[in-house]
Amino acid sequence: MDFRLKDEQLMIQKTARDFAKKELEPVAKMLDKTKDFSIIIDNLKKLAQLGFMGLAVPECYGGSQAGSIAYSLALTEIGRVCASTAVTMSVTNMVAELLVEFGTELQKQKYIPKLLNGEYAAGSFALTEASAGSDPTNIKTMAVENEDGYLINGSKLFITSAEYAGIIIVWAVTDKQAERGKGMSAFIVERDTPGCIIGKNEEKMGQRRWPCPGRMVPRHLLVDISRLFGVL
Repeated sequence: MDFRLKDEQLMIQKTARDFAKKELEPVAKMLDKTKDFSIIIDNLKKLAQLGFMGLAVPECYGGSQAGSIAYSLALTEIGRVCASTAVTMSVTNMVAELLVEFGTELQKQKYIPKLLNGEYAAGSFALTEASAGSDPTNIKTMAVENEDGYLINGSKLFITSAEYAGIIIVWAVTDKQAERGKGMSAFIVERDTPGCIIGKNEEKMGQRRWPCPGRMVPRHLLVDISRLFGVL
């Protein structure tokens, strides 16, 4: 078995290394102190233009379709210089891949290109709560269906990129009577949706160059049924 990296993988690795050296390293120390998020947003858009926000996403949705090895190589090079940028890049890639795997065709066409081309600075994933993180079966956030869609109420914690994300994948209980680990659903929430409340950013010991709000609060947040992942 040949374990040597392919030419495309080597090229992606070099591109990521060069970008980190040129764009990230010169401002890394300064950003730790000033937390000028506008600089990171600009760099995230540049990464999107390089194709790094959808490295495993199929080309038909605007992705690079380079595979998981290329993605790992790129993420390692970015993280070597700026862990904050690497985490943001990884979450955005994850959100795009979730859309590919579980989204409807309409959801894919509407949101994936915006994540990949930099129109959205980032994607965000809202799972963690005070009682639910590594054990998501303890989620307390509720999504109640009504004639207009789903009304979401609850509280999320430590949601990376929430302040600047174009979309946030919000997990909530949709069936309280279901057995443990069942009855949960995910919703695509656009950042500017009324009722999507983002709290103040945490003062972290590390990865200070990108915001991680202490709370993301869906409060009477109404989303129509087209924002539901999959089917109930």
